[in-house]
Amino acid sequence: MTALLTSLRSGDCPDFDSLVDQLAPALPMLLDLAATPQDPEWHGEGDVHTHTAWVLREVYEQWASSGTLDADDRATLVLAAALHDIAKPLTTKQAERDGRIRIIAPRHADRGRSYLASRRWLAGGRTSVKSADACAGDGAGVWARVLALVGHHHDPRQLVVRDAQPAAYARLARACDTRLLYMLAVADMSGRACADKRERLDELELFRMMCQDHGCFGRDPYDDWRATFDADAPGWSPDHLRRALAQGIRDHEAGLIHAPHEAIARGYALEDARARLVVVCGPSGSGKSTWIAEHLPAAAVVSLDALRATISGDPADQSRNGQVRQEAMRLLRQHLAAGRTVAYDATNLRRDFRRDVVALGWDYRAFVEMVAFATDEPTCQARNQGRSRQVPRRVIERQFDTWQTPYLHEADTLRYRLGGP
Repeated sequence: MTALLTSLRSGDCPDFDSLVDQLAPALPMLLDLAATPQDPEWHGEGDVHTHTAWVLREVYEQWASSGTLDADDRATLVLAAALHDIAKPLTTKQAERDGRIRIIAPRHADRGRSYLASRRWLAGGRTSVKSADACAGDGAGVWARVLALVGHHHDPRQLVVRDAQPAAYARLARACDTRLLYMLAVADMSGRACADKRERLDELELFRMMCQDHGCFGRDPYDDWRATFDADAPGWSPDHLRRALAQGIRDHEAGLIHAPHEAIARGYALEDARARLVVVCGPSGSGKSTWIAEHLPAAAVVSLDALRATISGDPADQSRNGQVRQEAMRLLRQHLAAGRTVAYDATNLRRDFRRDVVALGWDYRAFVEMVAFATDEPTCQARNQGRSRQVPRRVIERQFDTWQTPYLHEADTLRYRLGGP
């Protein structure tokens, strides 16, 4: 996809059919958009393919009028527009709403983000990238930013409708570029035929104004916090600063504090904190255990497969998972209480399972890192075939269908490992 990325960065404006031709070999679900219906009241323009083509045209109109997008911004916005509804074929169904049968696609933004994260469609190689930041590796930064926009493309209107607090805007702004998100949301609304379009566009204008008022339109509001920490917390070690800032961000977004000086005051209690928890997540064969062995050789490792082997005699035996998880949590408490670095080695595909492990880490004042392994399914299946103990092929297929790719706020830091041949 190097040629496509270069083309978009240079200012080319391919239509949606052209993008589908280039992206569909890696993202075959794009071919299902034309056969995926939408509710005629909300999307009078028709199917998802037609809607996406309209959205892309709206993006190009914004692009021409703004005149301030750099090369990576342009590529990010075009790809996010083309892919924002990619999971609608997976999620579209009929359901009763207000006494009527409607066509809905619940959670398609989240599903689309996970679908994109598990396929090699833009960036490749074993590049380590930090979510929502400019990243090393050609295309890796655009890749991560597109994932963020796709996953959050409904958030602007939702924040306005629920009259969200400033902290909610701050959390969104550290996860993705709110300026590009606003542009995508406006194009998404403009690229449809519906009776309430003007009202919805007004809500998006309110989102833009709220972001500007809260200092987070197109910028990370915590940049100011970092500057305050650097200036007013002298003498702290880099590790102490990192832990205090991470806790401060969590406390702010939980509504417990409102300013960086409050975070500094709370941060003094972390001076002796040493525990570090690394939570890996990804399907079987994505490279989690190998990465832990290579990058965390001195860490204590809590492995669910190893515990299954100990408890039931077979690492593939799922019949005593309750006992396995209970023992895993006991071991985590033991290592965290001792202030160790500990890696939690499991697929961790479900968000609720990850949440319990991360919450335990925070209870013990650990700095919690999450590493998501964005390895494509063919690579995972091939690696699995080379193992002495193989996971059934259908199990890995199911893992890719159900994997809930983590969001930035799920840990103190989130990184992706882009794996593949």
